[in-house]
Amino acid sequence: MPAIELARLKTQAARLADKFGEPEVFLHDLNELLDHYTNRTIRTTQTIQRLAAPTYHTPRPVLRQIEGELAVLAENQPAKAVTLSKVLWKAGSLESRLLAAYLLGNIPSDQAGPALTSLPGWLVKSTDKEIQTALLTTALTRLRREKPDEFFLLLEGWLDSPQPAQQVWGMQALIPLLQDPHFENLPAVFRILGPAIKRLAPATQLEFQACLGALERVSLTETVAFLREIVSKAPSPIMLRILRRMLPGLSPKLQEALREILRTQDNQASLF
Repeated sequence: MPAIELARLKTQAARLADKFGEPEVFLHDLNELLDHYTNRTIRTTQTIQRLAAPTYHTPRPVLRQIEGELAVLAENQPAKAVTLSKVLWKAGSLESRLLAAYLLGNIPSDQAGPALTSLPGWLVKSTDKEIQTALLTTALTRLRREKPDEFFLLLEGWLDSPQPAQQVWGMQALIPLLQDPHFENLPAVFRILGPAIKRLAPATQLEFQACLGALERVSLTETVAFLREIVSKAPSPIMLRILRRMLPGLSPKLQEALREILRTQDNQASLF
Protein backbone atom coordinates (compact mmCIF):
# COMPACT_ATOMS: atom_id res chain seq x y z
CA MET A 1 0.00 0.00 0.00
CA PRO A 2 1.44 3.41 -0.96
CA ALA A 3 1.84 6.03 1.73
CA ILE A 4 -1.16 8.34 2.03
CA GLU A 5 -0.27 11.82 0.84
CA LEU A 6 -3.13 14.04 1.93
CA ALA A 7 -2.87 16.54 -0.93
CA ARG A 8 -2.84 13.77 -3.52
CA LEU A 9 -5.70 11.94 -1.83
CA LYS A 10 -7.80 15.13 -1.83
CA THR A 11 -7.21 15.50 -5.55
CA GLN A 12 -8.10 11.86 -6.22
CA ALA A 13 -11.29 12.09 -4.17
CA ALA A 14 -12.31 15.34 -5.90
CA ARG A 15 -11.81 13.75 -9.33
CA LEU A 16 -13.90 10.80 -8.23
CA ALA A 17 -16.66 13.15 -7.06
CA ASP A 18 -16.74 14.69 -10.54
CA LYS A 19 -18.28 11.41 -11.72
CA PHE A 20 -21.12 11.62 -9.16
CA GLY A 21 -23.75 11.81 -11.88
CA GLU A 22 -22.28 8.86 -13.81
CA PRO A 23 -22.75 5.90 -11.46
CA GLU A 24 -21.01 3.22 -13.53
CA VAL A 25 -18.03 5.46 -14.26
CA PHE A 26 -17.93 6.48 -10.60
CA LEU A 27 -17.87 2.82 -9.55
CA HIS A 28 -15.07 2.00 -11.99
CA ASP A 29 -12.96 4.90 -10.77
CA LEU A 30 -13.77 4.12 -7.14
CA ASN A 31 -12.54 0.56 -7.54
CA GLU A 32 -9.32 1.79 -9.12
CA LEU A 33 -8.79 4.25 -6.26
CA LEU A 34 -9.50 1.63 -3.59
CA ASP A 35 -7.23 -0.85 -5.32
CA HIS A 36 -4.47 1.78 -5.33
CA TYR A 37 -4.70 2.03 -1.54
CA THR A 38 -5.18 -1.68 -0.87
CA ASN A 39 -3.11 -2.92 2.04
CA ARG A 40 -1.38 -5.80 0.32
CA THR A 41 0.66 -6.69 3.39
CA ILE A 42 -2.41 -8.28 4.95
CA ARG A 43 -2.17 -11.96 4.18
CA THR A 44 -5.30 -13.90 3.51
CA THR A 45 -4.19 -16.56 5.96
CA GLN A 46 -3.85 -13.89 8.65
CA THR A 47 -7.33 -12.53 8.11
CA ILE A 48 -9.71 -15.45 8.33
CA GLN A 49 -12.60 -13.64 6.75
CA ARG A 50 -15.73 -13.29 8.80
CA LEU A 51 -17.03 -10.83 6.27
CA ALA A 52 -19.57 -11.79 3.66
CA ALA A 53 -18.46 -8.90 1.46
CA PRO A 54 -15.07 -8.77 -0.28
CA THR A 55 -12.91 -5.88 0.85
CA TYR A 56 -9.98 -3.81 -0.35
CA HIS A 57 -8.85 -3.32 3.28
CA THR A 58 -9.03 0.39 2.55
CA PRO A 59 -7.46 2.62 5.21
CA ARG A 60 -10.11 4.63 7.03
CA PRO A 61 -8.62 8.05 6.05
CA VAL A 62 -9.20 7.19 2.39
CA LEU A 63 -12.88 6.43 2.92
CA ARG A 64 -13.29 9.54 5.06
CA GLN A 65 -11.92 11.71 2.28
CA ILE A 66 -14.31 10.16 -0.25
CA GLU A 67 -17.22 10.59 2.16
CA GLY A 68 -16.33 14.24 2.63
CA GLU A 69 -16.63 14.82 -1.10
CA LEU A 70 -19.93 12.95 -1.33
CA ALA A 71 -21.71 14.67 1.57
CA VAL A 72 -22.29 18.00 -0.19
CA LEU A 73 -23.27 16.27 -3.43
CA ALA A 74 -25.86 14.10 -1.67
CA GLU A 75 -27.29 17.23 -0.04
CA ASN A 76 -27.59 19.15 -3.30
CA GLN A 77 -28.35 16.31 -5.73
CA PRO A 78 -30.46 13.78 -3.79
CA ALA A 79 -31.89 12.01 -6.83
CA LYS A 80 -28.42 11.31 -8.18
CA ALA A 81 -27.33 10.22 -4.70
CA VAL A 82 -30.12 7.63 -4.59
CA THR A 83 -29.15 6.26 -7.99
CA LEU A 84 -25.48 6.10 -7.07
CA SER A 85 -26.22 4.42 -3.73
CA LYS A 86 -28.06 1.62 -5.52
CA VAL A 87 -25.15 1.06 -7.91
CA LEU A 88 -22.67 1.06 -5.02
CA TRP A 89 -24.78 -1.39 -3.08
CA LYS A 90 -25.08 -3.74 -6.04
CA ALA A 91 -21.28 -3.68 -6.48
CA GLY A 92 -21.08 -5.71 -3.29
CA SER A 93 -17.73 -4.77 -1.75
CA LEU A 94 -17.47 -3.75 1.88
CA GLU A 95 -16.32 -0.27 0.90
CA SER A 96 -18.96 0.32 -1.78
CA ARG A 97 -21.74 -0.74 0.57
CA LEU A 98 -20.45 1.46 3.38
CA LEU A 99 -20.46 4.38 0.94
CA ALA A 100 -24.01 3.49 -0.13
CA ALA A 101 -25.12 3.70 3.50
CA TYR A 102 -23.25 6.99 3.89
CA LEU A 103 -25.03 8.47 0.89
CA LEU A 104 -28.45 7.50 2.27
CA GLY A 105 -27.61 9.21 5.54
CA ASN A 106 -26.73 12.48 3.79
CA ILE A 107 -29.79 12.83 1.57
CA PRO A 108 -32.13 15.58 2.90
CA SER A 109 -34.71 13.93 5.12
CA ASP A 110 -37.59 15.45 3.11
CA GLN A 111 -36.42 13.46 0.11
CA ALA A 112 -35.02 10.37 1.80
CA GLY A 113 -38.27 8.38 1.90
CA PRO A 114 -37.97 6.64 -1.50
CA ALA A 115 -34.30 5.89 -0.86
CA LEU A 116 -34.94 4.31 2.53
CA THR A 117 -37.44 1.86 1.06
CA SER A 118 -34.37 -0.11 -0.01
CA LEU A 119 -33.20 -0.45 3.59
CA PRO A 120 -35.10 -3.61 4.68
CA GLY A 121 -34.01 -5.49 1.57
CA TRP A 122 -30.41 -4.44 2.07
CA LEU A 123 -30.53 -5.44 5.74
CA VAL A 124 -31.86 -8.88 4.88
CA LYS A 125 -28.93 -9.40 2.51
CA SER A 126 -26.33 -8.09 4.98
CA THR A 127 -24.62 -10.73 7.05
CA ASP A 128 -21.62 -8.45 7.47
CA LYS A 129 -21.86 -6.74 10.86
CA GLU A 130 -20.06 -3.56 9.80
CA ILE A 131 -22.38 -3.04 6.85
CA GLN A 132 -25.50 -3.79 8.89
CA THR A 133 -24.38 -1.33 11.56
CA ALA A 134 -23.84 1.35 8.92
CA LEU A 135 -27.33 0.76 7.53
CA LEU A 136 -28.91 1.08 10.97
CA THR A 137 -26.89 4.10 12.08
CA THR A 138 -25.19 6.06 9.29
CA ALA A 139 -27.96 5.56 6.71
CA LEU A 140 -30.56 6.88 9.17
CA THR A 141 -28.55 9.89 10.38
CA ARG A 142 -30.67 12.69 8.94
CA LEU A 143 -34.01 10.96 9.35
CA ARG A 144 -33.18 10.33 13.02
CA ARG A 145 -32.16 13.94 13.59
CA GLU A 146 -34.59 15.86 11.37
CA LYS A 147 -37.74 13.70 11.21
CA PRO A 148 -38.04 11.94 14.60
CA ASP A 149 -41.72 11.05 14.04
CA GLU A 150 -40.91 9.25 10.79
CA PHE A 151 -37.88 7.63 12.41
CA PHE A 152 -40.02 6.30 15.26
CA LEU A 153 -42.63 5.05 12.78
CA LEU A 154 -39.98 3.07 10.92
CA LEU A 155 -38.59 1.56 14.12
CA GLU A 156 -42.04 0.83 15.50
CA GLY A 157 -42.75 -1.40 12.52
CA TRP A 158 -39.56 -3.36 13.14
CA LEU A 159 -39.96 -3.61 16.92
CA ASP A 160 -43.57 -4.76 16.62
CA SER A 161 -42.62 -7.47 14.13
CA PRO A 162 -42.85 -11.13 15.19
CA GLN A 163 -39.52 -11.67 13.42
CA PRO A 164 -36.53 -11.45 15.82
CA ALA A 165 -34.28 -10.14 13.03
CA GLN A 166 -36.46 -7.05 12.57
CA GLN A 167 -36.67 -6.52 16.33
CA VAL A 168 -32.86 -6.55 16.37
CA TRP A 169 -32.82 -3.88 13.63
CA GLY A 170 -35.10 -1.69 15.71
CA MET A 171 -33.04 -2.03 18.88
CA GLN A 172 -29.74 -1.39 17.11
CA ALA A 173 -31.17 1.67 15.36
CA LEU A 174 -32.41 3.07 18.68
CA ILE A 175 -28.99 3.18 20.31
CA PRO A 176 -27.54 6.17 18.36
CA LEU A 177 -30.66 8.13 19.26
CA LEU A 178 -30.24 7.31 22.95
CA GLN A 179 -26.59 8.33 22.76
CA ASP A 180 -27.55 11.82 21.56
CA PRO A 181 -26.94 14.07 24.58
CA HIS A 182 -29.93 16.23 23.57
CA PHE A 183 -32.43 13.36 23.43
CA GLU A 184 -35.01 13.27 26.21
CA ASN A 185 -38.17 11.67 24.82
CA LEU A 186 -37.91 8.34 26.65
CA PRO A 187 -41.70 7.75 26.78
CA ALA A 188 -41.72 7.50 22.98
CA VAL A 189 -38.88 4.97 23.12
CA PHE A 190 -40.61 2.90 25.80
CA ARG A 191 -43.81 2.89 23.75
CA ILE A 192 -42.23 1.40 20.65
CA LEU A 193 -39.80 -0.84 22.54
CA GLY A 194 -42.46 -2.50 24.69
CA PRO A 195 -43.80 -4.99 22.10
CA ALA A 196 -40.31 -6.32 21.37
CA ILE A 197 -39.59 -6.79 25.08
CA LYS A 198 -42.79 -8.77 25.55
CA ARG A 199 -41.47 -11.09 22.82
CA LEU A 200 -37.95 -11.13 24.26
CA ALA A 201 -36.06 -14.19 23.02
CA PRO A 202 -32.47 -15.44 22.98
CA ALA A 203 -32.04 -13.98 19.48
CA THR A 204 -32.71 -10.45 20.76
CA GLN A 205 -31.09 -10.68 24.20
CA LEU A 206 -27.80 -8.95 23.40
CA GLU A 207 -29.46 -6.07 21.59
CA PHE A 208 -31.94 -5.50 24.41
CA GLN A 209 -29.09 -5.54 26.92
CA ALA A 210 -27.29 -2.87 24.87
CA CYS A 211 -30.52 -0.83 24.73
CA LEU A 212 -30.89 -1.03 28.50
CA GLY A 213 -27.36 0.28 28.94
CA ALA A 214 -28.11 3.22 26.65
CA LEU A 215 -31.47 3.87 28.34
CA GLU A 216 -29.89 3.84 31.76
CA ARG A 217 -27.43 6.53 30.74
CA VAL A 218 -30.36 8.76 29.80
CA SER A 219 -32.35 8.03 32.97
CA LEU A 220 -31.89 5.15 35.39
CA THR A 221 -35.12 6.03 37.21
CA GLU A 222 -37.29 5.94 34.08
CA THR A 223 -35.60 2.79 32.82
CA VAL A 224 -36.32 0.97 36.09
CA ALA A 225 -39.94 2.17 36.01
CA PHE A 226 -40.26 0.86 32.44
CA LEU A 227 -38.89 -2.56 33.42
CA ARG A 228 -41.17 -2.72 36.44
CA GLU A 229 -44.22 -2.01 34.29
CA ILE A 230 -43.24 -4.60 31.67
CA VAL A 231 -42.57 -7.33 34.23
CA SER A 232 -45.79 -6.63 36.13
CA LYS A 233 -47.98 -7.32 33.10
CA ALA A 234 -48.14 -11.12 32.83
CA PRO A 235 -44.59 -11.66 31.57
CA SER A 236 -43.77 -14.83 29.68
CA PRO A 237 -41.51 -17.39 31.36
CA ILE A 238 -39.02 -16.96 28.51
CA MET A 239 -38.82 -13.20 29.08
CA LEU A 240 -38.24 -13.64 32.81
CA ARG A 241 -35.58 -16.26 32.19
CA ILE A 242 -33.73 -14.01 29.75
CA LEU A 243 -33.92 -11.02 32.08
CA ARG A 244 -32.27 -13.13 34.79
CA ARG A 245 -29.64 -14.29 32.35
CA MET A 246 -28.86 -10.67 31.46
CA LEU A 247 -28.24 -9.55 35.04
CA PRO A 248 -24.43 -10.05 35.08
CA GLY A 249 -24.08 -7.83 32.01
CA LEU A 250 -25.88 -4.84 33.55
CA SER A 251 -24.45 -2.03 35.65
CA PRO A 252 -24.53 -2.64 39.44
CA LYS A 253 -27.38 -0.14 39.98
CA LEU A 254 -29.56 -1.49 37.17
CA GLN A 255 -28.71 -5.04 38.17
CA GLU A 256 -29.87 -4.40 41.73
CA ALA A 257 -33.09 -2.75 40.58
CA LEU A 258 -33.95 -5.53 38.14
CA ARG A 259 -33.26 -8.19 40.76
CA GLU A 260 -35.76 -6.48 43.06
CA ILE A 261 -38.33 -6.29 40.25
CA LEU A 262 -37.92 -10.00 39.51
CA ARG A 263 -38.06 -10.87 43.21
CA THR A 264 -41.33 -8.99 43.57
CA GLN A 265 -42.73 -10.75 40.53
CA ASP A 266 -41.77 -14.14 41.97
CA ASN A 267 -43.46 -13.29 45.27
CA GLN A 268 -46.63 -12.23 43.53
CA ALA A 269 -46.66 -15.34 41.36
CA SER A 270 -46.31 -17.59 44.43
CA LEU A 271 -49.59 -16.19 45.81
CA PHE A 272 -51.59 -17.70 42.97
